[in-house]
Amino acid sequence: MQKLSKLILISAVLTMSGHRLSAQTTLETFGGTEEMVIEAWFFKGITDDYKFNVFSLNEVVHDYDTDQNTFLSYTVFGYDLWKGFGPLLGTRIMEGRTSGLAGIQYGKGGERFFVTTNLTTEIRNDPFFEWYILTQYRFPINDHLSFFGQFQNSTNFNDEAHDFSLQRLRIGLSWQKFQFGLGLNTYQLGADWTFESTPGGFLRLEF
Repeated sequence: MQKLSKLILISAVLTMSGHRLSAQTTLETFGGTEEMVIEAWFFKGITDDYKFNVFSLNEVVHDYDTDQNTFLSYTVFGYDLWKGFGPLLGTRIMEGRTSGLAGIQYGKGGERFFVTTNLTTEIRNDPFFEWYILTQYRFPINDHLSFFGQFQNSTNFNDEAHDFSLQRLRIGLSWQKFQFGLGLNTYQLGADWTFESTPGGFLRLEF
């Protein structure tokens, strides 16, 4: 119960901080067979034309078997240099490792489709490199419900080998500001890409 209380408190903090920064913050809870994930993210234009923009993601993952929580905080500031492509700078805190980030990004969005993707390197000795993508698609089913689909990928490696990758797939329905349905988290670990998966369900709220 103490662990669960901490998760609820952290998710509340993420929600409040995200809401102050952007009215389009997303808060998601995923309950799987092996883990629970609480995630908040937003993509926001700093300027009206989105030439300068910010993408921020914060999450807590609770492992049922070990009763351990892991925390990720990730924020990058980008500039649209040409048709959605441009440089970025940011920071990441992951499992106690704090790093500055630099890289390139691409972003595009509309009423039904949204994608943001970037390739970054840590600004430090022996850096990790990451390819990240978040893409989302939705279309109306009737006056009240819409189909909702989302996919995330994060592939992390150094100059010698693959470290870890993860994918998160969400498929369901959207009603007003809520999305809900089925989800699947998959992982590939180490140089031999050991595969793990966690099916479950999700509930999202868009601000």
